[in-house]
Amino acid sequence: MKRLMIFFLLMVWTALSAAGQVSPKTAELGWLELPTFSEDPEHFFVSHYTEEYWGKQRNYSLFWDVGRQIPLWVAYPLNERLVGRGSRSGARQYDKFIATGKQPNLRRTYQAGSVEGYIRGHLCPSSDRMRPGMNEQTFYFTNMAPQDPYLNGGLWAWLEEHVQQLALSAREAWVVTGCIDTDASNWVTDVSGRPIAVPEGFFKAVLLLWASADGEGEVFEARAWVVENRSYGFSGFEQKASALEVSIDELEGIIGLDLFPNLVGVVGPEVDEMIEGERK
Repeated sequence: MKRLMIFFLLMVWTALSAAGQVSPKTAELGWLELPTFSEDPEHFFVSHYTEEYWGKQRNYSLFWDVGRQIPLWVAYPLNERLVGRGSRSGARQYDKFIATGKQPNLRRTYQAGSVEGYIRGHLCPSSDRMRPGMNEQTFYFTNMAPQDPYLNGGLWAWLEEHVQQLALSAREAWVVTGCIDTDASNWVTDVSGRPIAVPEGFFKAVLLLWASADGEGEVFEARAWVVENRSYGFSGFEQKASALEVSIDELEGIIGLDLFPNLVGVVGPEVDEMIEGERK
């Protein structure tokens, strides 16, 4: 873990630096899952919605990097109602809210580039959105990034399931998952030859709302992990994930991004500082 932390801390997440970190829109929307962000011609913020029986529902939001052709982050609320029930769509398709010329064609998996063997990894997992319509949107090309297949089917799959179980045990949860790409040194291509950056790693953070111990109030908790884009083997994922866990403050130092900035307005600065500084 120490080696991983030093590696990432010595880097600068240039994409996010270019995109800026002041975000009036984050505050305006007020959603707890949103990091700070600032749009420019190379970075787009998009939110996807569906019509449910209870009304219009946001599915997930993303921040798209046109140059790297990957989402810098994807953020979404998570609870039992939103997970829902249904079947996996599998119908990979262009994002309907971003011009097709600004996103890759991932109807087939990544082609040869400077590196090979990566698959289309979801940032908002299909399994977190099994409701019809919602699940289809998780197969937008903009919700995918090149991921080591053994990470995707191993430690990362375990971590997705772990975060979902935490969310379903809590009263509410908000998740943000992102790519860590410091130098754009590795690339693959889509079926047309368009270059796509291969992230060096990924992060996942979740903000959880629990009932207080006395049952008369509510308390927030935050968890976060940083994972290199490589295989972590085929077993022992709980122990491995524990070694990769960081505090929100530590993660923010790695990625250069303010996570859960709207939380301070709910709990106040002192409690916010405590939540973001804790590591399990």
